[in-house]
Amino acid sequence: MTSLETLAERAETARARLVAWDERHSVKGFDHGMLNLSLRARNGKTGIDGLARQRATLQEAVDKAETKLRRARAVPCLAAEKTAAETVHAEIDLKAIHEGKTEVLWTLNGGWLKVIRWNRKSVTVDMAGTRDTIPHAQVGGAR
Repeated sequence: MTSLETLAERAETARARLVAWDERHSVKGFDHGMLNLSLRARNGKTGIDGLARQRATLQEAVDKAETKLRRARAVPCLAAEKTAAETVHAEIDLKAIHEGKTEVLWTLNGGWLKVIRWNRKSVTVDMAGTRDTIPHAQVGGAR
């Protein structure tokens, strides 16, 4: 059995335990007056607070198992995305693409900024009277 299969099995087991617990302890017609019970009735092992802690523990186990499963499923995709991003970074040439254009769209704020100089991987802009550099990943277009 692979690690992914093991994680899927653990998540399913945790979900099944939570569903079984909910079936055993379902409260039909919750009465808000139950909150006014004595501390002895609320805090015992089988009191309302104790049951809430048990369910919270089971829900936390389900959440952790599903998070680990999602993370394990995402690992192969992340490697491919990283390779694609590195390829784009290696091949990008903003100077060749946008040479002669005087404004650039900055994706972080959606505003057009005046271009001072186009570089291969970045663009130098006039940002409120000072020079700043925007990397190619934040360039949304040029005009």
